[in-house]
Amino acid sequence: MIFKNQWEKTSHHFEVSSQTIQEIVHQALPHAILVSHEVISGGCANLNIKINLLNKSQPFILRIYIRDKDAAYREKKLAALIKHSVPLPEVYSVGDFDNYRYAITQFMTGISLRDLLLNQSHECMQDVMFEAGQILGAIQSHLFPKAGFFDADLNVIQSISKQDCLTFAHECLAHPTIFETIGPEYIRRLSENFEKYSSFFPDDSETHLVHGDYDPANILVDKVSEKWKITAVLDWEFAFSGSWLWDISNMLRYAHHMPRVFEDSFLQGVRNAGLELPTQWCLRIDLLNLLSLLSCLVRVDPQKSPNQCMDICELIHHELLKLEKGYEGTKSDSATDLNSS
Repeated sequence: MIFKNQWEKTSHHFEVSSQTIQEIVHQALPHAILVSHEVISGGCANLNIKINLLNKSQPFILRIYIRDKDAAYREKKLAALIKHSVPLPEVYSVGDFDNYRYAITQFMTGISLRDLLLNQSHECMQDVMFEAGQILGAIQSHLFPKAGFFDADLNVIQSISKQDCLTFAHECLAHPTIFETIGPEYIRRLSENFEKYSSFFPDDSETHLVHGDYDPANILVDKVSEKWKITAVLDWEFAFSGSWLWDISNMLRYAHHMPRVFEDSFLQGVRNAGLELPTQWCLRIDLLNLLSLLSCLVRVDPQKSPNQCMDICELIHHELLKLEKGYEGTKSDSATDLNSS
């Protein structure tokens, strides 16, 4: 499982009837006539539906928000804020129908960068990963008054400090799902490492725009003049203000499964955009990855999403071993599979 390609999708657990889709489109676009629609596979948090309208040459996306309804307004405001520096779909309208929060957005052409990396020759990897690094430079150039999580209007309403990160890590480790899936021995080791390296969490002086889920599954690419180019960065629902190392950690989460050119080209693009990686940046992104993975795991139902649960557990295992082996020079006391704990 690489780049979440076998994770259970929202459409596996959540369905919207054709009649409801028809009524949502009529509410959002009263004069439009819906000709056809199809669910776009790939979403793990929301439902994306491609809609074709009569007398419209291009389709649209109907995006239904399952996890966080306020994300619809955040995505609309972010699209307006950064559209001149970052390729992303325009959000035409946001509304509510019954219990659904939805948005009508621009349809962007292409395939996911994930599909390109998994199914195409490695020869295409260098240029497109370099471009992904450059785009990260454009994303983080947008600054906010303070670090933290946004409300619907992009106001920071919850701070993110080093202590906040450590506190959240321990809260995750105390969650029943974490105990069930990784067991007490891994919880102990994770807790010890979070305490040991807590000073390497970002502090609240970093106030860059962070995508929050910047990985190949959320990037579209298309062939332009026989060359693969990034056409859009999608799914901004997790965006916040903080350290751009969060986005580095997301992009490199599966780097151990990829050829070296994947990471090297991405980091070259990052540096070309004027960003300088801090000292101990590998340690820092390992910590951030562990925190993000634990956050994902507490939201997973192991019975409904076994693939997602297994992949997250394997990634936690990998990141923990990197901390224990790579930064202390000592051999891990256990090489057993995390899922067997």
